[in-house]
Amino acid sequence: MTKLFANFLNLMINIFIFCLPRWKRLTVKARLYDKLRPFETVWFEGKKLSLFIPDRTSVYWAKSGANSEPTTNAWINSFDNKDTFLDIGANIGLYSMMAATRGLSRVYAVEPNPYTFSVLARNVAENQFGSRIVPLNIAMARTSSIVSFNLSGLNAGTAQNEIVFKQEDINNISIIVPSFSLDEFVHIQGISEINHIKIDVDGLEFEILQGADKTLSHRGLKTVLVEDNTQQENQKSELNMFLEQYGLQQSNVWGNNPAYNKIFIRK
Repeated sequence: MTKLFANFLNLMINIFIFCLPRWKRLTVKARLYDKLRPFETVWFEGKKLSLFIPDRTSVYWAKSGANSEPTTNAWINSFDNKDTFLDIGANIGLYSMMAATRGLSRVYAVEPNPYTFSVLARNVAENQFGSRIVPLNIAMARTSSIVSFNLSGLNAGTAQNEIVFKQEDINNISIIVPSFSLDEFVHIQGISEINHIKIDVDGLEFEILQGADKTLSHRGLKTVLVEDNTQQENQKSELNMFLEQYGLQQSNVWGNNPAYNKIFIRK
């Protein structure tokens, strides 16, 4: 019944728009589309978040993201309200906003996909986090440069979007985005210290960490959450060995995360 009503409503809207003067059709359609776009309510530690969901991928993150990684939620909930959080691969902003609800002084939300970034920025504005969250439409890598960002489609947060470094690797629509090493980003932004870092960028995590020597060495850095799909059974991954050089040890204090996310804590 609901689907039939939705189809009927869509038909009526299209008929209404068709009857308008040609020059008004696109404007009215865009405004109606924007007004009819649904929002999904997410609760985190008793606080309400409103997420804009313009496509099916955003629906997934809004409905499942808040509950699919309880270890990540517990980790964010442990932040001190004076901490600074860097969210690399912020997607539509769910975890950045969770951190903001903790009262953090500053959250940097990095998202290179321009379409996903537009949803992220809207969510920040919708939840009135403009004074706490800084949305950044940039990429992160080992060194600062200009890179190609491969768009597999206009879906916010889809895992098929990727940063590529060789022209021959580009098979889909690509755009050019500025890329910064983590250390240079911190320097340019004038950040005195980053206390917590999340890196979830579909395979480029280690690449980013290799450009973060000063940041990882800083004693103010308390924890790092990073996705790691490289570890083999009964073996330490290259990521573990790399971060241990900086006094960061993998911890299960917030539980075991089934999504390959590892949390490292300063020893």
